[in-house]
Amino acid sequence: MRRVLVVAGMVGGMISGTAAYAGDAATSQKWQGFYGGFAIGGVYGTSSPDTTVSDGSYFDTANIDKLNSTFQEDIEGTALSGSGLLGYDVQDGNLVYGIEADLTGMNYSETENSGAIIYPSDSTISFGVSTKVESKFAFSIRPKIGYSFGDTMVHVAAGPTVSRFKYKFSFLDSTGASAAASFSDEKTAFGVSSTIGVSHQIGDGWSLRGDYVFTYYPDIVDGSHLLSAPAPRTDVFTHDADFQSHNIRIGLIKRF
Repeated sequence: MRRVLVVAGMVGGMISGTAAYAGDAATSQKWQGFYGGFAIGGVYGTSSPDTTVSDGSYFDTANIDKLNSTFQEDIEGTALSGSGLLGYDVQDGNLVYGIEADLTGMNYSETENSGAIIYPSDSTISFGVSTKVESKFAFSIRPKIGYSFGDTMVHVAAGPTVSRFKYKFSFLDSTGASAAASFSDEKTAFGVSSTIGVSHQIGDGWSLRGDYVFTYYPDIVDGSHLLSAPAPRTDVFTHDADFQSHNIRIGLIKRF
């Protein structure tokens, strides 16, 4: 009987301790309040141009498909990134709700060059194409939700983002007349941004964070122009493109 009472007391103590821990976790506000910090990472970006040329007074119908498929080759590359982060969280038990502003700088500049490509209608003539996309920053505001495991929190977030893009296109062929076209555009584009990450507190209000950020801009360029040489021509180039990036970062955050 004495052993039963001892075991019952031990079990009761364990249950009481577990309940106390759960109560502490439910009332803890380790992730509550304002915070700021920075992160560094690597960006992989890709753009999918939807550039086309019409069948006008210069290009043969037999060449249009070859031209358009060349114009629409993906542009992709990598760049380093640096981000400044500012946000506010509210903790309710294990759940954490908040909003975060994210300003990311990057030196993304990639060019896709194609050529010399033979015209299907004439094997003696070739053409070349160059398309360039640049982006230097992205600013995002993302509402977020997280789950706390004490000193560790996982979170997901999504919201609008804005960036500035530069786009350059040039075309030249090897005919005696040297048919040519060029176009450049600079545009502020809006898109969506989402992230998933994990943070761990290391003391004195500081925490380490690792996250993955995906951004997508459906429309980074708009424009059209005529074949500029030899003039006059009625062949119309039309430009449209999207852009998406994948950014893996590690950061240091301070809570106030």
